[in-house]
Amino acid sequence: MAKAKTKTATKSVAVATLQNTGTPLNYSDIWAFVNAEAGGNIHNVQVVPLDNVKLDSDQPVPFGYTGKTGGVRATIQDWLLKGVQGNHSLFAILNAAKPLGHSTKSPICLLAMLNGGYTPSSKVYGTGYVKLVVQPQATV
Repeated sequence: MAKAKTKTATKSVAVATLQNTGTPLNYSDIWAFVNAEAGGNIHNVQVVPLDNVKLDSDQPVPFGYTGKTGGVRATIQDWLLKGVQGNHSLFAILNAAKPLGHSTKSPICLLAMLNGGYTPSSKVYGTGYVKLVVQPQATV
């Protein structure tokens, strides 16, 4: 399967999304999507959990929660799934994660959530758990 970059019409507004459909994504895919579809502005991109995420669980995805409770990966993954104080923008999440050592340019936790794990040896690698969605901007 190919990488999915789709536009879905909602009330006659095309909404661009990026998600894994079987072929692993990489950092270049993320930034090409942000630049091409969101005007290069991560404020315009939302991180949206997919239906396979168990949001009410202590381990909403099958990776990244086996370390220390409240550890860095678990914290960042929770932000990716639930937002930072209700804010699901890619900017808010990457900004909050930066002091924890998460790179803004090479966001490994985001890539893991898009690809289904941190390494191809993960049993669920190739299954995405989030998608990136460009928020339509008001036109003046």
